[in-house]
Amino acid sequence: MDESRLKGYLNLIQSLLDCKSGEELALLQNNQELIDIDFIQVMEQVATQAEEEGQQKAADFLQTLVKQLKKAFAVAESTYNSQEQGENNQAYHNLIEALLSCPNSQKGQILKDNFDLLDLGLSETMKQVAETLMEEGEEDTSEWLLNVASQVRVVVAARLFDKGNQYYHLNNFAAAEQSWQEALALYQEIGDRQREAELLNSLGIACYFMGRYQTAIDYCQQSLKIQKDIGDSPEERLRQRTGEAGSLINIGNALYSSGKYDVAIDYYQQSLAIKREIGERRGEATALMNIGNALYSTAKYDLAIDYYQKSLAIQEEIDDRKEEAKSRGNLGAAYIALGQYKKAIDFYEQQLAIAREIGDRLGEANALNNLGTLYDALGQYELDIKYQKQSLAIYQEIKYRHGEACSLGNLSCAYRALGQYNLDIDYQQQSLAITRELGDLQGEATSLGSLGNTYLLLGEYDAAVDYYQQWLKTSQEIGDRRGEAKSMAGLGIAYDYLEKYQQAIDYHRNSLKVAEEIGDFDSQGTALNNLGYSLFKSDQIEEAETKLQEGIKIRESLRLDLKDSDKISIFEDQARTYRLLQEVLIYQNKFSEALEISERGRTRAFVDLLAERLFKQTNTQNLANPITYLQVQQVAQLQNSILVEYSIIDENKLLFIWVIKPTGEINFSQVDLRFLKQEYTSLSNLITQARASLGILESKSDISNHTVFEDCNKFIELKQLYKILIQPISHLLPTDPKIPVFFIPQDTLFLIPFPALQDAEGKFLIEKHTIVTALSIQILELTQKRSVEVPETSLEALVVGNPKMPTIPLTDPPAQLSDLAWAKIEAQAIAPLLNTQAIMGANATKAHITQLFPKARLIHFATHGLLDDIRQLGIPGAIALAPSDGDHGFLTAGEIYDMKLNAELVVLSACNTGQGKITGDGVIGLSRCLIAAGVKSVIVSLWSVEDLSTTLLMVKFYQIFQQGVTSTVALNDAQRWLLGVTKTELEVWLKTNERFFNATLKINLRRRLHQLDDNAKLFQHPRYWAAFCAIGQ
Repeated sequence: MDESRLKGYLNLIQSLLDCKSGEELALLQNNQELIDIDFIQVMEQVATQAEEEGQQKAADFLQTLVKQLKKAFAVAESTYNSQEQGENNQAYHNLIEALLSCPNSQKGQILKDNFDLLDLGLSETMKQVAETLMEEGEEDTSEWLLNVASQVRVVVAARLFDKGNQYYHLNNFAAAEQSWQEALALYQEIGDRQREAELLNSLGIACYFMGRYQTAIDYCQQSLKIQKDIGDSPEERLRQRTGEAGSLINIGNALYSSGKYDVAIDYYQQSLAIKREIGERRGEATALMNIGNALYSTAKYDLAIDYYQKSLAIQEEIDDRKEEAKSRGNLGAAYIALGQYKKAIDFYEQQLAIAREIGDRLGEANALNNLGTLYDALGQYELDIKYQKQSLAIYQEIKYRHGEACSLGNLSCAYRALGQYNLDIDYQQQSLAITRELGDLQGEATSLGSLGNTYLLLGEYDAAVDYYQQWLKTSQEIGDRRGEAKSMAGLGIAYDYLEKYQQAIDYHRNSLKVAEEIGDFDSQGTALNNLGYSLFKSDQIEEAETKLQEGIKIRESLRLDLKDSDKISIFEDQARTYRLLQEVLIYQNKFSEALEISERGRTRAFVDLLAERLFKQTNTQNLANPITYLQVQQVAQLQNSILVEYSIIDENKLLFIWVIKPTGEINFSQVDLRFLKQEYTSLSNLITQARASLGILESKSDISNHTVFEDCNKFIELKQLYKILIQPISHLLPTDPKIPVFFIPQDTLFLIPFPALQDAEGKFLIEKHTIVTALSIQILELTQKRSVEVPETSLEALVVGNPKMPTIPLTDPPAQLSDLAWAKIEAQAIAPLLNTQAIMGANATKAHITQLFPKARLIHFATHGLLDDIRQLGIPGAIALAPSDGDHGFLTAGEIYDMKLNAELVVLSACNTGQGKITGDGVIGLSRCLIAAGVKSVIVSLWSVEDLSTTLLMVKFYQIFQQGVTSTVALNDAQRWLLGVTKTELEVWLKTNERFFNATLKINLRRRLHQLDDNAKLFQHPRYWAAFCAIGQ
């Protein structure tokens, strides 16, 4: 029905509700043009909604009216049918009489001329006349008429089959099912087994599109059984095998949509074997594509790509452009899953180009939909919305309602990501309405779950419960066990928020039961985490600990079949379980066990990889086991250092701190962070404001000279962070500044410039301690166990400065990185110190540098370092180098991750190189990937630093480093020097070291020193020195 008619229905219903008693009949008579079956259905829906909203009086009134109207329609239809039947009976008898009285040569033409009369009523009338003729002794005529009656039934069956096909192509699957059901009954009566098999298969397809997967499987299984029983001649055998392959594909599709991917693959493989046997290349390509889809859904992306490529090769061979476009779209999706966004966009654009070339509007809409999905994965939601709206317009133009519902649902998700919940709900409600109109129960379930999630985010928990209940009911109706488990998980979480913990526990237990029954280990891990939370909140502490331990065991088992990058990405979802278990253990005063879980939760995936790469012995498996309390003590003793590990708990409400001394003594502290809500909202906001106070969020042009001399005792946020992070443990830190303190942050704590934290007297932390950052204690342990012998290198040092800058891909418009003139000056100053020549400009190509990278012992990059803004290139993080033929110029974190490096030290003197993507597994970015590739120590910056100060700091750092101290000590000493150096001292140092600096630097520095007093400290502001941190040994 169109929108205007629906509006008319709703207006009439409202008028009926508002009118006085007794005026209803007049209203209906005045609006007879609106009174039809659709009006009754809309009234039923309004009555149901009124009842759900507690408007029982209105609901009762409408339900009574519905019954009265249905009764009136039934009487009218019966009267009409009786009149029509009388007219038809006369026509039937006239036709039979004409057939019996005409010559045989004319009978066929008479039937053809009366084709509209060939229906079941005529067939039954012919049977009755044939019985009369038989009684009168006219056996031959009777048999002939019975034979014609049977042929009429065949015609009717064929007509119903065709009618069902027409409904199917109009996406009216419910009407198609009804027509095919009637045709099936006739073919079964006639005994046409081939047609029966075809209809059963068609019914399976219709039910599949309506989300009734088990019914679809049942139909196709019946079809498959018949196909195997028929076909003797070669022609029949070929048709039988073709039908059998089709049924196998359809069963596989229904199993796939039910989440039973492994079983689906088995059916697809059987279909593939038949298609190859009979030489049906198009069907072979389809089976290969479907296998790829199932492998994709089990996260076996590389294997899925292999099958997609095989399917694509066949489609290109037989010039099936439409299916070729689909395969390219599938390849795009697989490369998104692998984080290879550039490849993904290439395939999606190829899919779009083919669809437009062949005039395939549906394919064009699908390609635009895919492009939107790509930009959603990149976090570019505005572009996602742009493409989704384009695809929606085409779906609406070609009246493809399933696609329309899909695009509406995607728009909903994009607006949710932007926090625009009203638009999110509006689009999802539109999607829900379409899925219900189509009878697409699976689509309906998806929309209901999405609405539940939105209302959960909004804190409207009762509304979330309502949608989750509907999702659960629909999932159970269509046999979607995975949806059943997820909807019960949603219900459990909603009841947790409502503090109805027993109801939450019940739903989480049921969710776990279903997940176990279907072998869904990911959902089992989620259910155990959720159950552990509910048990903890209801003071069932011991069982909570048990369930959380079980959840971790299951989640960690999932990593075994994953690639390295996938092992890391899966950990963010698992981090909640580790943190919750820490809280449960601390509640029981199990401080050492909680530390073990803290370590286990932040680095398991990375530790596995590092152990495998650093050690090639048979005992690697033992090295990768979770670190123990005793091993933590041993690390502190071997490092002769203080270890400080932080863990943020319960959504920024608590901070756990462990301090491990070189003696092996372990101390635990706990900080309640809820007081931050009043002033800073959260710890994350406090960190953001602390960075802003350093001028980090301002552009260089906005930083005027007067800010350099602002009072360094007025950093309120830095003092607040000191109070939270350091003050509770200050008495445990070493009094000897030479003893290193290893800070092991978590999540946004990695963004804190620990050297700049200020105590109440205004003293910076770096003035009292030597500071090192570590990704985890276990990573320190693994690098300690690395061979003492550093592999021989053929190149002492590699210095790269200000390459010809590349353009960031996949941005709209493409972003050209700015030239870094000071980076060239920095590289030219440092290279002589390291007895090498700097590689700069167009010479510093990615291809050239990656050849030298594994050969160098010391590596220094003075160039742009990019983070989340270039996540299109894979793991967040990239070093900007000069582009050349065949590459974009970015050396990505993912590419570094796959290298084998021999460097003792890598310095990333660039913009924002230290941030990376902060997740539960640590800094997923350049520093971690360098350590994974074999680098012992990495120095990175947490923000873009003023270029002059960076050059001075780096020259001083290398001078100290060459005296034989560790890079950590050298960096801390260089930072303290820059913090405290006076005008007079700097002038003397500059004169002594002027051979390292070009004229531009010397002129710029002297101009700034000229106006200062002799004891003025030009670079005392932490903006100039606190950004750099040492990570690793």
